[in-house]
Amino acid sequence: MEVEGAVRLWNEWGVQVLVLLSFALQVFLLIFGGIRRHSSSSVLMFFLWSSYLLADSTAIYTLGHLSVDGTSDKHELVAFWAPFLLLHLGGPDNITAYALEDNTLWLRHLQTLAVQVLGAVYVIYTYIASNGSDLLLASISMFIAGLLKYGERIWALKCGNISSIRSSISTRKFKTDPYELLALGTSEEELLLGAHSQFDICKGVFADIIMLPNPSLLSRSKRRSVISYLGENLYKLVEMELSLMYDFLYTKAAVIHTWYGFCIHFISLFGTATTFLLFQINISSSRGNGYSREDVIISYILLVGALVLEIISVCRALLSTWTCSLLHRRGRGWEWPLHIITSFSRRVHPASRRLWSGSIGQYNLFHLCTRNTNEIGSRLAMRLGLQDWWNMVHFSGEFSRTSSFSIQDLKKLVLQALQDKEQALQYKDKETDSNSRGSFILKSMEAYEDFARWSVNIDFDESILVWHIATEVYLRKSKATHAKELTEATEVLSNYMMFLLVVKPSMLPGAARHNIHLASCEQIQGQCCMSFGDKEENPMAASPISWNPYCMIKELLHHDGPNCSSIPRRKKLAEMVWSSSQFALGSVRAPNPHGESIRDSANMYAVLLANELLNIELRWQEERDTLELILGVWVEMLLYAANHCSQESHARQLSNGCEFITIVSLLAHHFKYYSGASRGTNSFNLSSSSRNGG
Repeated sequence: MEVEGAVRLWNEWGVQVLVLLSFALQVFLLIFGGIRRHSSSSVLMFFLWSSYLLADSTAIYTLGHLSVDGTSDKHELVAFWAPFLLLHLGGPDNITAYALEDNTLWLRHLQTLAVQVLGAVYVIYTYIASNGSDLLLASISMFIAGLLKYGERIWALKCGNISSIRSSISTRKFKTDPYELLALGTSEEELLLGAHSQFDICKGVFADIIMLPNPSLLSRSKRRSVISYLGENLYKLVEMELSLMYDFLYTKAAVIHTWYGFCIHFISLFGTATTFLLFQINISSSRGNGYSREDVIISYILLVGALVLEIISVCRALLSTWTCSLLHRRGRGWEWPLHIITSFSRRVHPASRRLWSGSIGQYNLFHLCTRNTNEIGSRLAMRLGLQDWWNMVHFSGEFSRTSSFSIQDLKKLVLQALQDKEQALQYKDKETDSNSRGSFILKSMEAYEDFARWSVNIDFDESILVWHIATEVYLRKSKATHAKELTEATEVLSNYMMFLLVVKPSMLPGAARHNIHLASCEQIQGQCCMSFGDKEENPMAASPISWNPYCMIKELLHHDGPNCSSIPRRKKLAEMVWSSSQFALGSVRAPNPHGESIRDSANMYAVLLANELLNIELRWQEERDTLELILGVWVEMLLYAANHCSQESHARQLSNGCEFITIVSLLAHHFKYYSGASRGTNSFNLSSSSRNGG
């Protein structure tokens, strides 16, 4: 009986529930659709992904249900809701695609548009027009608004496709002027205008097209270096450009800020307002007294909600920095609307919201090896066969700053490395090309020999693993006094490259294998068992199992990234790896860079590399710090990975919170472009770029 009652209740009120759910999902997406611009939280991404998928399926199912089952005499207003579902399928302006692949499916959405429009027309004709209802004009008005909004979304998906960006670049001439930045200033709002003016460079990079400055721009009297003028503000410029690219790929920005985009917004707003007035007139008449009170309330919720959402959409479009940039480029005659928008912008500070969150991922192999395998999460993951996934997610962390080192310091290191390479390029140093991934710094510091040579010429993922282990061992065995900032910078970059290798291998060039570190972990575990057995001093010894419910929940939910609490055990583990490999140091020779994989012997080669680094430390004594050499190699590896990662991987990462390696990639391209403008040696050119792994 209870089941029959629930079925009867659903048959009578199911459409009302679904329509309200569809509207609630639109509100949720409007509020939280842009949160992934700065956050990569798995929980938030899950709810946003679920809402994105559920919003379309709910509207499509409800419209199909209306087309098949129609309405009852008690619920005549239900048919009036069909055009609202078209409006919901158009979605909010701040999220059109959840993933980059959604943009390639714009033809599928176009087919869905045709089917859903026919369904809405059928419902309006069958249950409103044929019955002589007074709601016909209101339905038609809302139908036009919904049709335009859904069409706008499909057009935005098409424009956000990488191939569409590439074709648009090849069919028009760019007028990006690097010297325009010199006339703007370095405040955040002025830099945002500069990001708009230089956005063509960013689009060229993501479309995998090389852009060089127009030679006509090089004859100007202002030949000051743009890079010297911007300094560290170049990072802000790049971060803002990436935020604009996020808008272009994952929102309706590519369509909204055009003349037809503004027309769609105003027509949709006018249609929604007209529908509201016509519905109000109809309800006030004697005919309106026959409608269900609940349906009238739901209709008002849909109407008022749609009107509010359209007003918000129009205001966002008019007051956005895209519009401000458009008016700024038009120049004279548009000063007063530009002044209004910029005055509003100073109050809400849109530029600050377009900056990168400023934290990078961290993953440490020795921290993974010293994990507590008796934690409930590890035990559950092992039972379910999800141990690799659990280790990847649970034991990765983030770094933003400490008392002596911050992300800003890391940015300065990368910027300085780019400047050094650019300076060396002027002297035609062959090792400054994009394929240098450590050899440049090794040669410049006269250390490009023995094991240091092969370690930067093997497969890139193996090189990261070997240098990561060697860095950890060297830091524990070094007798020299290192500056705290230098030590932290080296550890942060080492852990970040390891994070990319394990957690985000698609951000690295070539066939990066995210599980390549597991063989090293197993070897370390075997060496520990041989050296310590089951003794308490074993750095990999698991803590006793806790059956306390509070402790179990805490173990399951807390995030155990690399931190200070694990450093003593990591140090002991590094000492053990060093000691257990000493007997084989004299018998192992450097591997052939083009030979077989060394993944099964990565630990041994890492110890050999650490030994070589310690020998360099003895040779240099206090003249130089070997840690500067190690840090230089890591910076160069980062630059190599940023330049050789596929642009689709960079574009895909923008939807999950921007990655530092993407910022570095675009920064390097700006360096090439601006340096070419400053030197006056390049000419304007558009050609497909060829990259390894890209």
